[in-house]
Amino acid sequence: MGASTLLLTGNLDTIAQMSCNPAIGGQAKGQIVREIDALGGEMAINTDVTAIQFRLLNESKGPAVQSPRAQCDKKAYQFRLKHTLELQENLQLFQATVTGLTMADGKVTGCRTNIDVEFAGRTVVITTGTFLRGLMHIGQNKNEGGRLGDFSAKTLSASLMEAGIELARLKTGTPARLLGRSIDFGKMEEQKGDAVPTLFAFHDTRHSGELFHVEQLGERRLGWPPGTEQMSCWITYTSDRTREIVRSNLHRSAMYSGEIKGVGPRYCPSIEDKFVRFADKPRHILFLEPEGRSTNEYYVNGLSTSLPFEVQVEMVHSIPGLEHALLQRPAYAVEYDFAPPTQLYPSLESKKLEGLFLAGQINGTSGYEEAAGQGLVAGVNAVQKVRGGPPLVIGRDEGYIGVMIDDLVTKGTSEPYRMFTSRAEYRLLFNHGSAELRMLAHAENLKLLTNSRIQKILAKKTQIEQWTGRLESSPEGGGSWGERLRRGAIEASLPAEFLAETKAVRDEVLYRVLYRGYLERELRQIERMRDVERVRIPAGIDYLAIPGLRRESALKLGKIQPGTLGQAGRISGVNPADISILLVLIQAGRIP
Repeated sequence: MGASTLLLTGNLDTIAQMSCNPAIGGQAKGQIVREIDALGGEMAINTDVTAIQFRLLNESKGPAVQSPRAQCDKKAYQFRLKHTLELQENLQLFQATVTGLTMADGKVTGCRTNIDVEFAGRTVVITTGTFLRGLMHIGQNKNEGGRLGDFSAKTLSASLMEAGIELARLKTGTPARLLGRSIDFGKMEEQKGDAVPTLFAFHDTRHSGELFHVEQLGERRLGWPPGTEQMSCWITYTSDRTREIVRSNLHRSAMYSGEIKGVGPRYCPSIEDKFVRFADKPRHILFLEPEGRSTNEYYVNGLSTSLPFEVQVEMVHSIPGLEHALLQRPAYAVEYDFAPPTQLYPSLESKKLEGLFLAGQINGTSGYEEAAGQGLVAGVNAVQKVRGGPPLVIGRDEGYIGVMIDDLVTKGTSEPYRMFTSRAEYRLLFNHGSAELRMLAHAENLKLLTNSRIQKILAKKTQIEQWTGRLESSPEGGGSWGERLRRGAIEASLPAEFLAETKAVRDEVLYRVLYRGYLERELRQIERMRDVERVRIPAGIDYLAIPGLRRESALKLGKIQPGTLGQAGRISGVNPADISILLVLIQAGRIP
């Protein structure tokens, strides 16, 4: 967007470091990454060229819920993205820890740092991850830090509270890392990557030079051709002995002993949680995942814990294939501050301090993809704020990023929020291959992509629409091609001219044709809701003064201050009768 931007970070060498699993994508998360790519973000392309394994999840199910996932080389991902940032025009990187904000007249004016240097900015985006008063737990042992071997941002919280921003605590965790040569893979099930990988970036609308070369500088970025030399992951399971060890040491777990006050992620539970909450399960699946091509370190997906180190060693050795495994890094839980996100507008700007935007785990989310989606939207809107332009607000009917942000600012969260396909009411419209088309208007209006890429997307869109129309209208003995496909005809029977199109065009056309009835039903539902979404609610309403409105609803509406009637209807505890009262008063011009 051409805005002069400064990126401040406590450690330049850990930019883009994957604190937990070195994997990108998964259910709904894969779609978010494709939406990020469609809006000009870097996550997809960085993943494709540093990935060591690709898998398409839910391959046996319908295309609407199929999601790409990739295991990345942890260091290659990190180094390439740092290099990309260093080469970005109008962006300056600087190493310093932010200790507080500077403010004047209810607006943010910049920030203070630990080196006694202040930076001025017309807008500020805060993305603290787990570092805001981060505290790590291994049994009864506590260490300050956002991740093992790193620092804790201890004073910024006070500055946020000074601005009137409410803070609370959340918790997450990570498993131990093991030395690969000490693992007996012969006792495990091999899990290979897909022979034909599903990539994250839209390569059909890019030129090949965007992958590795920076032509104007003559530099070459780290990476390899996507899908080459994939590495295997491995599957094993906990044993009866594992269960005994965990259950007999629950009182020593930081989480179960009361040491941790923050709420943990429900959808990524620790091994202690699994054995307590799912006591009827005889065993739990574990995935051994390589951390990269140039390391022998393995991540044990599914074995997150805050048990003491000696218990961790005993527990690991109770698992088939890990009887003699050597731990290179201990598992730990980390507790950190977050700002309940109902304090934000849909633009991710703070309602308390003008010009301040929050993104990522500070908003209560969990996951690289959710953080990246928010970061992109917050960054765009920080620029729009400076320029006086309208904010980027992605609708719930446009993509998973829109669903996520609307959920956060409307409903809030009391636990780490993770995106799932089930959270989106229009998920049939969100197949991962359509992200470029769904985000096209935003990318074009805000100039988030190059002109050449916009033109290629527009050409692809035209091809898709033309072929969808032809297949639905061309009569072919017994009905149109579309009708025949819905009755079970195979793709190979379609016209040779269509089969000669790119895979991206073919896949999207077939999706639209095969699921035509379902897609049209969702579009009709969106149209019915559009009128409600268009009804704007004036700012600063005294909801307690509205007769007939339930007190619970009035309090929640007053706290969140929804911008539209549609957003008001999604607030937990606000019912249709409350919405009807508001609609009548707004239409009559009698809102107090």
